[in-house]
Amino acid sequence: MEKKHGLRCANVFHAGDGNLHPLILFDGNDPDQLRRAEAFGADILETSVEMGGTITGEHGVGVEKLGSMCVQFSPAEREQMLALKAAFDPKSLLNPGKVIPTLVRCAEYGKMHVKRGLLPFADIPRF
Repeated sequence: MEKKHGLRCANVFHAGDGNLHPLILFDGNDPDQLRRAEAFGADILETSVEMGGTITGEHGVGVEKLGSMCVQFSPAEREQMLALKAAFDPKSLLNPGKVIPTLVRCAEYGKMHVKRGLLPFADIPRF
């Protein structure tokens, strides 16, 4: 993957449970390196799912992992997660936009990003 993305990566992990903590090395001031680092991270996550692993372990899901959640969970599973969250957080005050990918994010998975509050394909239903 280092060769594919043109970046270095140091890996630390938990020997007992296999949780990976890849440290992708990149210059955050270089937009191309940032793009490649994000792709590298997604590649690691999705390969983990293909091999029977999961997107996250003990730390939860941050913004960078949301797209890859669309690979691990089916639309029905994501809808159940959203319904459960809505039951406990009907106003979406707790970590809005995090933890559970919206339907529009998964529909356009392939690197859809919300920028400056603008959502591409806003006509796709979402919660």
